[in-house]
Amino acid sequence: MALVCYGGVSLAVYMHGVTKELLKLARASRVFHGTHDPRLRNTGSYQALQDDLAHRIGYSSGASLDGGAQTPDTEEVYVALLQEVGAHIDLRIVIDVIAGSSAGGINGVLLARALAHDLDLDALTELWLDGADVTNLMVEDGRATKWSKWFLKPFLAYGLGRLMRLAPDDEMRWKLSMFVRSRWFKPPFDGMRLMEMLLDAAAAMGRPVSPYASLLPAGQSLSLFVTVTDFHGFLQRIPAHDPPTVEEREHRHVLKFHYRRWPGGRVDTDFGEGSIPGLVFAARATSSFPGAFTPAHLRALDGLLARRGQAWPERERFLKRNFRRYTAAGVDPGRISFIDGSVLNNKPFAEALRAISGRPAYREVDRRLIYIDPDPAHLKRVAKAETPGFFRTLKGALSDIPRNEPVRDELVSIDRNNARVHQLRSVIDAARPGITQLVHEVVGGEPPAELTYAQIHDWREIANGRAAQEAGFAYEAYVRLKLTSVLDAMGRLVAVGCGYQPGTAAARQATEALHAWARATGITPDQVTTWSRERREDGLPGGDAPPWVRFLLAFDVGFRGRRLRFVIRALNELYARLEEDEFTDVAARDLDEIKANLYDCLERLRVYESGAFLNADEREALAVPFVEPLAMGRQPDVAAVDQVMWDLARRIDLNAINQQVDEIFALMGLNMLGVAARRELFVAYVGFAFWDVLTFSISGWRELDDLEEVRVDRISPDDARFCQAMGGAIPLKGREINHFGAFFSRVHRESDYLMGRLHAADRLVDLVLDAAGRPPGVDGPGLKRRLFAAIARTERQRLGDKSPALRWLETMLAEGG
Repeated sequence: MALVCYGGVSLAVYMHGVTKELLKLARASRVFHGTHDPRLRNTGSYQALQDDLAHRIGYSSGASLDGGAQTPDTEEVYVALLQEVGAHIDLRIVIDVIAGSSAGGINGVLLARALAHDLDLDALTELWLDGADVTNLMVEDGRATKWSKWFLKPFLAYGLGRLMRLAPDDEMRWKLSMFVRSRWFKPPFDGMRLMEMLLDAAAAMGRPVSPYASLLPAGQSLSLFVTVTDFHGFLQRIPAHDPPTVEEREHRHVLKFHYRRWPGGRVDTDFGEGSIPGLVFAARATSSFPGAFTPAHLRALDGLLARRGQAWPERERFLKRNFRRYTAAGVDPGRISFIDGSVLNNKPFAEALRAISGRPAYREVDRRLIYIDPDPAHLKRVAKAETPGFFRTLKGALSDIPRNEPVRDELVSIDRNNARVHQLRSVIDAARPGITQLVHEVVGGEPPAELTYAQIHDWREIANGRAAQEAGFAYEAYVRLKLTSVLDAMGRLVAVGCGYQPGTAAARQATEALHAWARATGITPDQVTTWSRERREDGLPGGDAPPWVRFLLAFDVGFRGRRLRFVIRALNELYARLEEDEFTDVAARDLDEIKANLYDCLERLRVYESGAFLNADEREALAVPFVEPLAMGRQPDVAAVDQVMWDLARRIDLNAINQQVDEIFALMGLNMLGVAARRELFVAYVGFAFWDVLTFSISGWRELDDLEEVRVDRISPDDARFCQAMGGAIPLKGREINHFGAFFSRVHRESDYLMGRLHAADRLVDLVLDAAGRPPGVDGPGLKRRLFAAIARTERQRLGDKSPALRWLETMLAEGG
């Protein structure tokens, strides 16, 4: 699941209920898949599965800081759901991308921390129910006293008494009166107080009880994106024709956080205790609603931490990852004024979609992009025909319209992507028999029972030459595209080494200089057709191999990555065929082990693509022939560039990657795979040169692991159909007073929080069953009733007997609704 969380001011309380339920489903899935005992997995309770996991890896999943275990509620039912689905398909739920804005950004930040380190969200529940009250959020010296603006009291008493929909009880009428009579023309809410509350809530979540305490599988990453708005903006140069560059001021900014636990146990995280201040700043900055809160500043956070005597050990890492372009331009990030992320990017679909691309998956994937929309009803309101007045026009132009900009472009893009996926799959499926026959000819029949690295190496090279011959004239276009894409990739690597920011004029000049070096040294495909006919079978560089061949052999990281992803996709398809007669000699765990090794190789390639492998000396050496000449307006010296590029080729050493993958196939293919499975993988691996010529030109240079549909699902009050059928769900109170309504009443916050949990539970059962292919015999409505009953039992302890929303839920359950 990739999750997108909209803004919504006090509807944050509702969204917290939704994200809490998502966390519980992810935790249930982690515990369910954490056992190797088939009997326990099929029949065991959540607690029994949790105890087994704790015994195996030495920690209690969900353990609190003092060693006590969390009290599960809906986790028990989600395990039962996975057990029923498990009779048909082995389904695991992983949330690996979160993008949030404003109120959704706060919830996304703390959900991501809980997912990364298997922590609890109860501290955030208390923040929303107790702390998110107008009396707590208001600036102390701006709050109305008994006699503040006393002349408004009769009008407010009369008006609020008449508007019972907005202020149905004495608590709301008193707080609205106090709020309206408080100071005007200055933000009424205390941003420092909110920051303190967020720091306390994040710290109260605790610390990981073990390096293995995570709801992410080993090797899987978690990415969090939080949108903010730079009030003054950042001046950036954009390439143009005449003049060569133009300047624009960019106000949109995205704060990024990542987590990954490597198979060997090493953890890279932006969600540990040392990173809490950075997470809190992101939550505070994204929710700086204009007019309600003052803008957020890093220096304010630094001052707060100093007063509390609290360290921020990951501060430099946070600044380096999120403000590199500011510091490179000499701008102090501590002086930047950030306002609400929803001003320009309230629905951050684009960030989530970019993160999805190229994600590793250890099994076949059903990729869902789920967005939380707490107020879809506003879309249905009929637009009035009259011309808007002065103040209404200003309010709409400055606030309402930008925050409600539709996501049509993103959703249409996803739909077009899915159509391309179908087209590419049809091309691949149609070509499979022919390519299978070509690989059969290359190998000389079935792959032998005993394989060697040298055999696989030779077969790959023969297939490469054969692909050039079979493709004919199309091969020249294919090579031209490959050369351009590899040169662009190396240009980005050079830019990293030179310290240039992506997309800048300097980075563009570095790429152009690299293309100039390529032309000067003969790295052009002019002789592709002639050389392809005369090519030796081994295809090794040297002899009459032209420079462009040696260049691709040394630098085409993308080809190796596409090949590995294509093979992994073929492995994924084998899981569904293990019960077929010809694949009964292959076990799923064998495919898992092969795939884990392939992902290790793929990760090395990712490091080469990003430039993360370059140390300080290597970056300096790479920058020497480029930086000074480009700064003086001259082209770099060809000989100097040639020297540094081939030094870089030796550092990358793609031949070592090839050998490692060949050895995986030679050793693991021999020991773990039967004839039929070996044949399938050989068609994918040895024959990839055929597949790449076929698909690379028509796929827009897309990675082949993107051949999966992205299905978009929504969680909102309108989509909780079972909840509505029970007797009509309670309308969300946070919608009122321009989405500030829940800040004026704890009863309203309790209601919205409970509805969030119920709506999410309703929808998550639907989504899991849909991902499982709607297996027969699973009682979806019965599972939803059990979820609702579990929520009622737990929330009675928190909300008590007087909660109207809880009484409604218990009445519906008692009546069998």
